Amino acid sequence: MKIIRDLKQKKKFLKIIEKNFSKICIAYDGTKLKYCDILSYTIQINKYLVKNSLENKTVITQFKNRLHAFIFYIAAIFSKTTICPLDPKLPPYRVNKIKRLIKAKKIIKKINFSKKIISNTSSLNLNNHKFLITFSSGTSGNPKGIIHDSENILGVSFSYSKIAKFNKNTRILHCIPEYYMAGIVNIFFSCLCVGAKVIIVDTFNKNTLFSIWKYISKYFINVIYLIPSIYSMISNFSPMDVTRIIKKNNIKFFSTSNYLYPNIRKTFFKKFKRKIRSCYGITEMGGPLTNEIKPSLKFDSVGEPINGCKIKIKKVNKINTLFIKSIYQCKNLIINQRVEKIKTDKYGYFNSQDTGHFKKKDLIINGRVKDILKKGGEFVNLVDIENVLSENNFIAEVAAVSINDDLSDEKLYIYIVSKLKKIKEENIKSLLNTINKKMYKTERPNKIIFLKRMPKTSSGKIIKRKLILSNAKDKIKEIIL
Repeated sequence: MKIIRDLKQKKKFLKIIEKNFSKICIAYDGTKLKYCDILSYTIQINKYLVKNSLENKTVITQFKNRLHAFIFYIAAIFSKTTICPLDPKLPPYRVNKIKRLIKAKKIIKKINFSKKIISNTSSLNLNNHKFLITFSSGTSGNPKGIIHDSENILGVSFSYSKIAKFNKNTRILHCIPEYYMAGIVNIFFSCLCVGAKVIIVDTFNKNTLFSIWKYISKYFINVIYLIPSIYSMISNFSPMDVTRIIKKNNIKFFSTSNYLYPNIRKTFFKKFKRKIRSCYGITEMGGPLTNEIKPSLKFDSVGEPINGCKIKIKKVNKINTLFIKSIYQCKNLIINQRVEKIKTDKYGYFNSQDTGHFKKKDLIINGRVKDILKKGGEFVNLVDIENVLSENNFIAEVAAVSINDDLSDEKLYIYIVSKLKKIKEENIKSLLNTINKKMYKTERPNKIIFLKRMPKTSSGKIIKRKLILSNAKDKIKEIIL
């Protein structure tokens, strides 16, 4: 069946706002805003953009106040302005480089609002426009700019909200960076598109992640998005009585950003009796592409494709590679300071560089193409190795990296961050025992390196290319096998 794209997403979104006019939609740090407040601020910001000649221009946003950042996103949807959200902690030289690259006219770090309610929507732009520029995380090379129009972002938000089963009773905890695609689409616009409530808190890290249970109790949260490494940590360190809170609120847990290892799924379920729903997405395709409807512990699925997305498997160099076609995909990219059309095959499919297969309707992700190495004449999947090693309870994070060697096969290095302050001899023996018992000879690493921390992107993805260049000060221990 051919999918016909609806080009009236802004009108649909505006109707949702007007329908829920007096309902609270966003809460942050003691501030509660209704949909009518959001609409009023949107109109005010649009007047500001017009007054400052920023229509049809690009601006960089770097808000320290997360609430203001999200309000500005909504306002920009109904404007003619293009926004490029950046981490407020990004060094100035990086910001200025991006500013030159995208020819941004202004960097906006704060905005003032009047509390007066304004509801005249006649000044809002309901036509499609170039809305958003995000930069890829740059885990495998130089970051590239990805340009999306407003119809793409709202369209994929409406589509994803259906497969994720969000509704007006959804109360989602937003602790993902606001300049990251999942933070914009999966956890924000997808919720507002159904009249849900978004509780914004500061982004979690290993020092603050246990405040999650405080927020859940305080705001009656029933949907949570976390990255796999955070799920791993709360599985090991959270008190058992939080199971009562989870059951009481009937919480649905979603995983985003990184690959969700089966061991993390099983450990979390064993402790909390809740299955984590995994999703899969690509920024170029509009963000979220799949979501698990019925999460399973039997096989590692990322769920079914959203409406408007088609996925097919093709063999490239004997590897099953995912090719994706979406009605929400971007048209242009910024690569090496040039705007280029996104590359697809003759049928309009985009090479995701991910490997995988289907099990009935469910998509199984096996990893990145670059995470398949050839050793001893056989293909070795680095994701499988990482999953096996993650069984060891003292391991917080693990990354398997292939190293090119001109004199022999590719070499395999394992990088590990421990949950423990001090790595004991018994931990090393346990790790080596896992390698000897559960890994085939071609899967066994050449070297194991223990680090204080993993180099990561702002969204929490491990940057494997930087692991090879890790500073000596970050190394704790090195074992050559």
